[in-house]
Amino acid sequence: MASLPPTPRLPLPASIAHTTDNRAEDDEYIDYELFTSPDFSPIAFCNSLVLATTTASDAEIDLAPAQQRVTFDLEEVEKLLQKEATQNHTTLLPHAAKINQVSSILTTTQSSLSSVTSSFQRLENEVLKPYNAALPIYTALTKLHATANLLRAVTWFMYLVRQFQGIQTQLAELKQPSANAAAAGGPNDAARLSVRAARSFAEISRHLGNFPRLRSVRVVTELENGVVNVGRK
Repeated sequence: MASLPPTPRLPLPASIAHTTDNRAEDDEYIDYELFTSPDFSPIAFCNSLVLATTTASDAEIDLAPAQQRVTFDLEEVEKLLQKEATQNHTTLLPHAAKINQVSSILTTTQSSLSSVTSSFQRLENEVLKPYNAALPIYTALTKLHATANLLRAVTWFMYLVRQFQGIQTQLAELKQPSANAAAAGGPNDAARLSVRAARSFAEISRHLGNFPRLRSVRVVTELENGVVNVGRK
């Protein structure tokens, strides 16, 4: 173990500088600056105490001097605290009262914080967790619902297209000079079928306008192109 550099002796803290000369002489053996430092390390301090009376070549380690030193420091600090409390009780009591007040406020705050934490925990268990569990299901349901609506729209579109194609087929048969065409009907029937074809075509266009997403379906696009080409003839 490597030895630590000796700690310089520093003056007593201002809070105890008013003690008697004899007390100050006793206290000069206690390094208050070391113990009050935020960088104080019990391990490093213990190591320095052991190395003060022991070397690495010693066959046995005697911890008695180190223990005596720490015990002495503890007793001296406790005596000094008792003396300070006795001599300055009029100054310390108001601070003690403030500490009690702060402690009371802290207790109330902790109780309120505990209540808020409990309420949040209940809110999390009763609302947040069920919501987080239901959100993926709701998202899937929304997508399925949109898909079902799109499928219904595609089904109706295909029905309208078939209806339009059937009317176009009847018109084509009337225009052909054959016995079947003569039996099918005369000019009045052709005019009536033309009106039905126009209405059917308008209904198809209106349906596509109401459901713009239909054009994202390939079969709809192909059928629409066929209907438009037929309608333009």
